[in-house]
Amino acid sequence: MALNISSVSTIDELLSSLRRVDISVPPRTDGRTTHHTEIWTICRLLSTLANKKYLSFPASLNHGDRPDFQIHAGRTQVGIEVTEAVTEQYAAYSALAEREFSDVFLEPAHFRWGAPQLNVEEMRGLLRQSQLTSDGWVGDGPEHEWALFIQSVVDAKLIKLAHPEFQKFDQNWLSVYDNLPLPNVHLGKAIAYLRPLLEDRWLQVPSFDVLFVEHGPVIARITANDVTHLELNDLWE
Repeated sequence: MALNISSVSTIDELLSSLRRVDISVPPRTDGRTTHHTEIWTICRLLSTLANKKYLSFPASLNHGDRPDFQIHAGRTQVGIEVTEAVTEQYAAYSALAEREFSDVFLEPAHFRWGAPQLNVEEMRGLLRQSQLTSDGWVGDGPEHEWALFIQSVVDAKLIKLAHPEFQKFDQNWLSVYDNLPLPNVHLGKAIAYLRPLLEDRWLQVPSFDVLFVEHGPVIARITANDVTHLELNDLWE
């Protein structure tokens, strides 16, 4: 079911509407769709922005396509494209583990940035192993890889944004749910590596005005000029 919120006049009204939304996301092998991830991401983003007074009122939300959501906030119309940052290989590996190896410890280091593609039998081989075989990460390797992964997400969505059928608004935002297979990423350091990678992306026409990345208990708000870390306002705890 599409998520739509009619005009609300206050922060409390918006938070009340969001609190009633089911944002649960089923396992990959139990009917999960991109729709589930979109609902999860947009609701948590809006509850955080409202709580931090980043939204104007009255406000409304419409669920669509190209972009995924449209917000009317005061006199501003905002288009929001929503996506999950996860490697297809690791997602397939995780789904295979859910189906066939539910008690096995997963090794995300086999799916690092630039790692060779594995077929299903090769992934089964990894899941059958009795000991860890990956090299892991050293130093600030996770932060460097995080930056490269997020850059690739932005690049893919910029191609979509440039399509003639993608509707443009007063503001165009990209919201990313970080589900990358990386350990203990220091978000501030990772964003410091990301920003130089995005310098020319902000100058493209069209481009996104704001990049949001949900990472653990924080949503990072990234623009061409600054970065703000917003504490996640989780209404569904």
